[in-house]
Amino acid sequence: MKINDSLKTALNTVVEKPAASESNPTSTIGPSANSVKPPAADITTLSSQLQALQAAIANSPVFDSKKVDMIRSEIESGQFTVDSGKVADGMINDAVALLKK
Repeated sequence: MKINDSLKTALNTVVEKPAASESNPTSTIGPSANSVKPPAADITTLSSQLQALQAAIANSPVFDSKKVDMIRSEIESGQFTVDSGKVADGMINDAVALLKK
């Protein structure tokens, strides 16, 4: 039994853009000839800045392993205590931030 996949054929359909002509002007919403153009972006500078940021992020650790080891050893030795007031304040701050959105 052969199943006709209409979604697949719809995705493979080519849509041609109509050619603009003198009698058929393009969109009236677009910029006019008298409009002020924004300054051109320097793509090379932006690209190098992006690459520098990517390198900095790639080289930074996701978490502080020394702090994790310290907390782990405190938990194992029974010396780790939880400040319930600090936890409650953090939960309230998160709830307020979510409600503001």
